[in-house]
Amino acid sequence: MKDFDISLNDLKQLTKWVKESSDIRELSLSYNGLELFISRNESTQRSVSSDAAGTPVTTAPAPSKQEQPELNKPTIAPTASKSSPTADVSVAENEHLITAPMVGTFYMSPKPGAPAFVEIGQQVEPKSVVCIIEVMKLMNNLEAKVNGRVKEIYVEDQQPVEYGQPIMLIEKE
Repeated sequence: MKDFDISLNDLKQLTKWVKESSDIRELSLSYNGLELFISRNESTQRSVSSDAAGTPVTTAPAPSKQEQPELNKPTIAPTASKSSPTADVSVAENEHLITAPMVGTFYMSPKPGAPAFVEIGQQVEPKSVVCIIEVMKLMNNLEAKVNGRVKEIYVEDQQPVEYGQPIMLIEKE
């Protein structure tokens, strides 16, 4: 794959595209150490974690309505790859946390009305599909990756998820 650099002009064009697209609410992009998060949702907040040099953790608050006269004006906040919208989940040594690998919509079953892939207390294997994350009409299966039992499910069916958001906790066996 050929390497290429992203210019400031490319970022401006990307921002303009998100602003003008009525079907895009959020966009998260990570490339060569650059991370960009654009959201048209007024209440969205993203955290910035510390870097190796020890820069303190800061939060980029969502703009108020007075600062954002246009309803669909995108807000841009820096992100870090290890930040998570709900980082309060603690994981024991014998547990495996499944997090959202992308921004999308969480589905518990393969289609509406079908039984859920897994339920709390259910046994799973490494290749067991535990949920689907939909991104722009593409369905992405998430697998358990460990042998164990589903201990917690943090997201409700058909709810939006953000990159790094905890989805499910599996107790390893």
